Amino acid sequence: MKLEFKKGSKYSRKDIGWICYPEKGPPPRGNWETGYVRVEDNLIIFMNIGVPGTTGHDFANHYDHSKGVIVWYGKPKSHSGQPLFQKLLDGNLTPHFFARWDNKDPQFSYLGIGNVVSFKDGHPCLDGNKNEVETIELKLTVEDSGEIIPIQNQTNVDKNISLENNLTPKSSFLLEKHLEDYIIKNWSNIELNKNYDIHKENNKLCTQYSTGSGPLDILAISKDQKEFLVIELKKGRASDIVMGQIQRYMGHIKNNLAGDKDVKGLIIALEDDKNLRDALSVAPNIKFMKYEVSFKLVE
Repeated sequence: MKLEFKKGSKYSRKDIGWICYPEKGPPPRGNWETGYVRVEDNLIIFMNIGVPGTTGHDFANHYDHSKGVIVWYGKPKSHSGQPLFQKLLDGNLTPHFFARWDNKDPQFSYLGIGNVVSFKDGHPCLDGNKNEVETIELKLTVEDSGEIIPIQNQTNVDKNISLENNLTPKSSFLLEKHLEDYIIKNWSNIELNKNYDIHKENNKLCTQYSTGSGPLDILAISKDQKEFLVIELKKGRASDIVMGQIQRYMGHIKNNLAGDKDVKGLIIALEDDKNLRDALSVAPNIKFMKYEVSFKLVE
């Protein structure tokens, strides 16, 4: 099973469960309320950084800025000899990392897919009854995680690094985020403004709008109030994978918000590919637009 999530976007456990099990949703309680759960060949990891989990466990999970690695701990009494960790270490499980740094927030930010760098058994920890036990410690790289985790929640940060420096668009995640911010801030100057406004709820722009199966980027509404437009942004080349994603979001808007309004979709990316063009040819309610980047140096 191939799972698709948006880097930097926020998901509740329930949101993730519906993406994993679109027909029936996540199983009630059980492992979905713990630190990680296996879904076929995927491992969904809910990681608290700098705060204890709601179950009372308090692991020293952290992002080491100087080394660019995430340090993550398994459940009490976990070790590399267990089948789940054997599969993870052998590359037969895809670990999807979701993190939060406020345990009162029911949503987790998606960091991406982890790659194990090293592991060590026998790290001391406390179980649910505060008894001293051991667990496994893993060090992983997760591309762009250093841009998603707030710098004040990272460890070993160079004192010369500022928050502004951390926002330099040096990653694919930030490029996509900057694209979204640019479109929102310059809406009145782009082509879409002729027929659409960004929809508002409770006087708030509907961006990163929750759908129950992940957040859509921008929700617009036609100036005659007869049509919703679901906008999905991609920083580079968009493939046909985005079709399933945007159709889920469109279905949610149709079933929960639109009423008698029409719902259409728009994919915006730097370029498309043949598979996407073929998929769009039989989906007349979804369009594709390219964006262009202009860059120049001045003295």
